[in-house]
Amino acid sequence: MKKLYFSLIGLLTLGTGFAQVSSIQPLIKKNSQSVGTIKSHKVAPAEKAVVLWSDDFALPATWAIANVGTNAEDWSFTTNPAAIPVAALSPMGSATAANGFLFVNSDANNAADADGTQIITTATNVTPIDLTGQPNVRLSFQHNFRWWHDTRGVRVSGDNGATWTDFEISNETTYSTPNQNSDNPHITTVDISTVAGGQSQVLVQFYYDDNDYWGWYWAVDDVNITVTENYDLTLTKAYWGSTGSYGARLPYYQIPTAQVTAIDFSGIVLNNGVITQPDITFSAIIPSLYTGASAQYSLVMNQFDTLACSTSFTPAAAVAAHTVNFATTSGATEAYPTDNTIDPLTINITNYVYARDADVIDGGSFNSGDGFEVGNIFDIVTDATVQGIDVFVGATAVVGAEMLVRLYSLDATGAFVQMEESMPYNLVTADLGQKITLPLLSAQTLTAGASYLAVALSYGDGGATNDLVVATSGTSDDQTSFYYDTPTTTWFFTNSTPMVRLNFDPSLSVSELENNVGMSVYPNPTNTNTTVSFSLTNESNVTINVTDLAGKVVYTNALGTVNGAQNVNVNTENLTSGVYMVNVSVNGTVSTEKLIVRK
Repeated sequence: MKKLYFSLIGLLTLGTGFAQVSSIQPLIKKNSQSVGTIKSHKVAPAEKAVVLWSDDFALPATWAIANVGTNAEDWSFTTNPAAIPVAALSPMGSATAANGFLFVNSDANNAADADGTQIITTATNVTPIDLTGQPNVRLSFQHNFRWWHDTRGVRVSGDNGATWTDFEISNETTYSTPNQNSDNPHITTVDISTVAGGQSQVLVQFYYDDNDYWGWYWAVDDVNITVTENYDLTLTKAYWGSTGSYGARLPYYQIPTAQVTAIDFSGIVLNNGVITQPDITFSAIIPSLYTGASAQYSLVMNQFDTLACSTSFTPAAAVAAHTVNFATTSGATEAYPTDNTIDPLTINITNYVYARDADVIDGGSFNSGDGFEVGNIFDIVTDATVQGIDVFVGATAVVGAEMLVRLYSLDATGAFVQMEESMPYNLVTADLGQKITLPLLSAQTLTAGASYLAVALSYGDGGATNDLVVATSGTSDDQTSFYYDTPTTTWFFTNSTPMVRLNFDPSLSVSELENNVGMSVYPNPTNTNTTVSFSLTNESNVTINVTDLAGKVVYTNALGTVNGAQNVNVNTENLTSGVYMVNVSVNGTVSTEKLIVRK
């Protein structure tokens, strides 16, 4: 039995959060994700803020641009919202994008990673801003970006540029949120009172550095300096899920009736206001079923904390959809109550499906035609027999790509131990953007109190295409979703949740995917010739044909009636490089294998 090892060095508790320290690396490869729709960040209504200064980049002359890098690419002003180079984040979603926004595009001006032509550029307002008499102020702006080792942020000076204070968003090694993508637009708000409060010569500067990498881009618009309100809480996100044998609080959006257990809810709350609020609470409510509330917390200005509900919610073991509403409150009258709530959560109790993804495709994982595996950890509450694994295929996957699913257990040393896998399956056009269920070769009994890793995998096509793309939805905490890079034989963790699910449906059958003739194709990849090998137990009428991905037949061989072991040579000398499908029809039943031709 094959073992793929990773090191679980220990468990580190961070406040009310959780982290496992491991030798597994974060997945930050540039081509590891093809990104889907990004939701807008919820913001307070702008008309309620007292605006002291604003700029929407309609007049480029109000900003001074400086570039000290070796690449000529610079900040520019564009009125084209479609200039954003990532399809899922285009067009630019800021309020005034059509009349101009600040834009730097590293992606369009470099040819390879670390190519040595570094972009370092800044944009600074020309006329100092007078904030005399305003001790409590904050800066906000709308922006849109995808991170890849780019350093970006805003600097503020209260003395006309003699000294500056940095407010960093990302740097060469770290972007603080799990996804590489921002919202569209993302709203960043920074308290600048200690730097600019009461000052008469305030400057704002946006800075960008691609650190010699083939970076992405940054688009900035609608900059405001406003008066900081006395009372302004923000509920930034909910931290929820069930804690089992793995030790992490894992969020399950779909839970089989046999795996129902207690679900805990916490909220991360920020005090944006000037005045300390001593009586802040967080609540999670499922109408008519559950009301959870935290103890009262005290937060000073610019402080945030995780507020945990004092009771858990254990769903009934019956198929149902439970909508959870989240809110934070205090005894004060809020300046912007709209950001005291976040979008509701729906938890589905199902018959057979166990899912950690949010069920709406927002990206995908692939490996540019190289082999990879990607999937999630699942805790088992009650002994159960898993029959198969569900996988959502990304819309940009390649027809003909071969996919398998695989199940691992975790042994006492922290090793992933392969238990079972499926037959290979080749994607057809109808699979793209859809869910596929692949039965395991044999059903596996999963033990209560143990954890398992379910993955989708591809052996790749040698880089000929992007091959398999596994859809992602939502985010995962560190060390709870994993990605295996076959060329480097390295496990990574990924913060984008793969849409890979356990399926306990006893009606699943492997028969429809079996290769009943023991078919193989070798060598594969090939250049001028390949051999199609198969074996028959009875005399059968056999035809072999090879098709391209458009379905065009490029080779056919009617063997007639044959029996026993067969090895048929197929001449591929006249075929162009690419992916083909080899089809062996035995008395009308077709077995298929993928063939890669490489010249």
